[in-house]
Amino acid sequence: MKNILILLNLIALLAISCSSSASEEPKELATFTVDFSALFGSTNANDIANNSYLKVSGTYGDIDGKFDTVTGATTPAGIPKLYAEYVGKDGNLLNNRIELGMGEFLLFGATEIRRYSDNGMSGNGVAQRSLDEEIGPIVNGTGITKDENGVITIKYAHAPGATTKPYLFIIKTDENGVFKVGQGSENFKRSRSTITNEVVNFDDVELIVDKPKRGLPYWTGDLQATYEDNVLKIQGTLVETNRK
Repeated sequence: MKNILILLNLIALLAISCSSSASEEPKELATFTVDFSALFGSTNANDIANNSYLKVSGTYGDIDGKFDTVTGATTPAGIPKLYAEYVGKDGNLLNNRIELGMGEFLLFGATEIRRYSDNGMSGNGVAQRSLDEEIGPIVNGTGITKDENGVITIKYAHAPGATTKPYLFIIKTDENGVFKVGQGSENFKRSRSTITNEVVNFDDVELIVDKPKRGLPYWTGDLQATYEDNVLKIQGTLVETNRK
């Protein structure tokens, strides 16, 4: 009889536990919604400002940024810090939770004009950054193309922080114009290290697959792109995914 009572108590406890678990609300997944536009192939500040913006909404706050031709800077101030909450753990861009090439590229929607020429997106196919008295490498072969199958390919250089030595990035859509983010795809690549040669051709540099930093939660999802009349638009919502 004693054993039967013990068994009944265990069954009751198990039923309560299961009922409690079933009633718990599932944890809401973090989201990162992007609405991006930028004009490439131009050096006209007003044209770029009129066609470019970066709007973000989601778990970590909202961004409505653009380039201000009056101040020559991003407006409103503080966008890079808030944006870093999305693309880097604890606000650190080096703890990248999205492909580095995509994370840095979206900033073209709300950045100073100089970034376009420094990174090779002004239309002449050449990237070169100068900082104070230092002049960085020349990178030939940058820019945006859209082939007959609908694939949009972006090649650009970016020197992070207070340096003139750039990484090279290539990001590509599929034939439907979609960036498949967080899939470990060959459509996201970067140079293994910064470029130190005085002059390089983009296609001569060995690239590796560009992935979020190992061990961190990362963003996954589709970003739909269109590219018409030198204006690139990117829209979509990404969801935070934990590594197993």
